[in-house]
Amino acid sequence: MDIDLVLALFAGAILLLSSFSTLLQRISLPGPVLALAFGALIGPLALDLVRIEDFGLPPGTLLEQAARITLAVGLAGVALRLPHGYWRRDARWIALIIGLGMGLMLAVATGVLWAGLGVPFLLALLLGAVLTPTDPVVTTPVVTGSLAEEKIPERVRHNLSAESGLNDGLAYLFVLLPVLLMTGADRAWHELLTEVLLWEVLGAAAFGALAGFLLGKLFVLVRRHGLMEESSYLAFVVPLALGMLGTGKLLGTDALLAVFVGVAVFGQVIPQRDEAQEDKVQDAVARLFLLPVFVLLGMALPVAEWARLGWGAPVVLAAALLLRRLIALWALRPLLRGVHDRSETFFLSWFGPIGVSALFYATLAERHTGNHEIFVHATLAVTLSVVIHGLSTAPLSAWLQNREPERKQHEETTP
Repeated sequence: MDIDLVLALFAGAILLLSSFSTLLQRISLPGPVLALAFGALIGPLALDLVRIEDFGLPPGTLLEQAARITLAVGLAGVALRLPHGYWRRDARWIALIIGLGMGLMLAVATGVLWAGLGVPFLLALLLGAVLTPTDPVVTTPVVTGSLAEEKIPERVRHNLSAESGLNDGLAYLFVLLPVLLMTGADRAWHELLTEVLLWEVLGAAAFGALAGFLLGKLFVLVRRHGLMEESSYLAFVVPLALGMLGTGKLLGTDALLAVFVGVAVFGQVIPQRDEAQEDKVQDAVARLFLLPVFVLLGMALPVAEWARLGWGAPVVLAAALLLRRLIALWALRPLLRGVHDRSETFFLSWFGPIGVSALFYATLAERHTGNHEIFVHATLAVTLSVVIHGLSTAPLSAWLQNREPERKQHEETTP
């Protein structure tokens, strides 16, 4: 592999996409869409300049680890984006969308995939679990930046960020259930409840909360005594996320959940002004990690295997992607009346993109089960989501902005 060619191609693409990010967002061509297309262009599907095999690792391993690191950095940005007091103030939204919403989305996605693809139920359940969580990294361009702040109400941006951060880590429990049933049905439920739930999930949350609290106190202490430069904030947060990712994995826990919980607690401990000063920089770093993953994925797209699935597969996968969230959010609508109005509910029910987290769980599940169909279907679903949700970001954000005066007038006239 010519490392200089890889550096030139990847850095050039990121530089170009970053330079015109605002313009591209305005015309509904966000970075992930173009990065995916660029990866397909330089890969074996078109110019064949670089192949994912050239990196010296099995493609599945490379994609899994790249997705895992990208998610850790992205989750840190999502957690720090939430203001002080958010978790207490918006506990109702979190309880409903995580406690009931994830189960409803899993049920809808699994049902659509099982009926439409004609695959075994456990494979449909596994694919449904991969598709369930809203991606925290892909939603970043939707909820951050000047365009998002101008067009999307703050409560919508915060609630979408919090949901995507939490459900990404909790999806581990959903994915492991069918994986365990496929690899050892006799011990699956016992292992799920004891090892996965009690240690890997709840242990990750406890470890993350404790580590985030202690590191937050350390951050406040060193800043108060002038032991850390202002510019060191980012140098503190990124190693915090990556360190918790590595430590959480070494402890055998759900490391992504540990990262999100840990940085969320850290963000509530440090002074609000520190958080507000640097969150835009943190989001920029998260995007820097995001684009290369989609370039890699574009190089690895199994287009020939997609073609063998037939025309029905993309239709079914798109239906599962869109219906899982539309049905779940509107089913919960009677419980969410005091949280979001109809237009906001529609916006939230549409924007449930999948991306890096789905890629991570698909490669993880393929590694555990040896079933390559998981990767084929999941990458097709990710590509569909990147295109559908990416191209609809600008028009639906503008639509939501246009509804704001009507909502305010309704609130003022309602006794």
